[in-house]
Amino acid sequence: MMRRKQIDIGLTDDDLTIVAGDFVAVESTLEHQRQLTVNNKGDFKENPTICVGAAMYLDEDDGFTSLIRAITTEFTRDGMDVQSVALDAAGHIISKAEYK
Repeated sequence: MMRRKQIDIGLTDDDLTIVAGDFVAVESTLEHQRQLTVNNKGDFKENPTICVGAAMYLDEDDGFTSLIRAITTEFTRDGMDVQSVALDAAGHIISKAEYK
């Protein structure tokens, strides 16, 4: 299956990417994954049921298992083919997921 590119306005950690006064269009799959993982349900008013809110899972007994399941579900709902989602030894989320 051929991977579908997602093109969107580029974002830095705290702002839009602008070069010579224009927005920069970039491949944005990783940014979409980050936004789906970090933002909470209700953060996007046009679609309040999307997102994971990863920080909410920190205090749960089965937090890591639930977090991985929630990320997999959200990525799939967003149209990605999810191969794997895991946490590395440092607690970083590692995913293999691409848009269909």
